[in-house]
Amino acid sequence: MGERSPTSLENALYALKCFSSSNPELGVSELSEELGVGVSTAHRLLVSLAEENFIVKNRETQKYALGLSILELTHTVTEQIHIIRESTPILKHLRDETGESAHLSIIDDTQLIYLQKEESPYSTQLDTFLGKHNPVYCTGAGQTILAYQSKGEINKVLSGEMTAFTENTLTRPEKLKEKLAHIRQAGYTISDQEYQTGIFSISSPVYNKENAVIAAISIVGPVQRMKPSEDSLIGKVMMAGRDLSDIVKRRQAHAARKG
Repeated sequence: MGERSPTSLENALYALKCFSSSNPELGVSELSEELGVGVSTAHRLLVSLAEENFIVKNRETQKYALGLSILELTHTVTEQIHIIRESTPILKHLRDETGESAHLSIIDDTQLIYLQKEESPYSTQLDTFLGKHNPVYCTGAGQTILAYQSKGEINKVLSGEMTAFTENTLTRPEKLKEKLAHIRQAGYTISDQEYQTGIFSISSPVYNKENAVIAAISIVGPVQRMKPSEDSLIGKVMMAGRDLSDIVKRRQAHAARKG
């Protein structure tokens, strides 16, 4: 069999990677040569990318450069890199204080994503690793972030399929709404074997300078070890969330002043 031809999506991604600091603008013929495709194919790619603001056309040079959509993605990635670095010493301290695995998580649509993790020194069968996606509705960290989102975002999650992973999973929208209201009132989340049997977690929100919740800090471990110490652990997790929020707010305020 011959080599597989690149898909349109792959060609579009290759096209974006052709732009660089040394080649900030490219014309149709230049891109055609870079990608090894016909001029008409290169033109269609550029038009499609321009429609989504990934590139813009310079009317004077008739060439294309990266657009605002790329800048927005760059900002998102940069923000995540900042918060990963800022959270690391806080997560290590929380892990050392509690003996449990500490996580930093964000949500993307209906999925929870783990950005950083400090492992417990004790053996624990956790279904988490960096970059892992878990459902928002049945994870403590996911519920923590979801509780502070708009009604539209909450309803989008609740209108989707909610599988029962354990006998404790909340699958009825009205019950989950009740829990989200309690989270907003309490300022933390307890998840008792809602996603994984035998696993307990405590989570707290992380705020940005606009006081929007952008992430969650959590500790996760065996229910038999964590549940008896629940009351003493809650304060430690909430303090970690406040500490990271303060750092994020100061960094963002400083960037705004420079800005």
